[in-house]
Amino acid sequence: MKRLLAFALPLSLAPTSGLAEPFGPSWTETLVLPSRPSAPGAMPLLCMAWQEYYVLNLTGATVWSSGPLTPPFPILVAAGGFASAGVSTSIPGTHQYLFTTNTLDPYGRAKTCAWQLSVALDSNGVYAGVIHQASAGNQGVLCTIDSAQSYFDPSTCRSQVVTYIQ
Repeated sequence: MKRLLAFALPLSLAPTSGLAEPFGPSWTETLVLPSRPSAPGAMPLLCMAWQEYYVLNLTGATVWSSGPLTPPFPILVAAGGFASAGVSTSIPGTHQYLFTTNTLDPYGRAKTCAWQLSVALDSNGVYAGVIHQASAGNQGVLCTIDSAQSYFDPSTCRSQVVTYIQ
């Protein structure tokens, strides 16, 4: 329970170097989000870009969500949910969120998935988005990042992340 509570602390704009192991021993999958540029002539945002998150719950049970997104995911999710968060376009940032079938024992009798989107700006002024994924619990969970529906705009820093818990 202590790890779940620590995860729920506001981490929305913490530097990525401080989040090396926020969930278990390691991330089980890392994916550079496919680049999907905006319409020609789209201007970079000056202060905040919105990240959109979708989670589809395929566990057959209600899952609980945790994470510092605004607006947040519904706390109880029967089928799926949507949340969003702003990230500053002038510094690196991260957003993390977690779904579990058991808040009292997310690392034991549960299906638990956690995701972290890291945003960085290179020296050429191009943004990149990397999504990390971890799973926990002994109930046979399958955590998935849908790379066909997820994308990142390298010029405006906007993104869409679609994930599944099963």
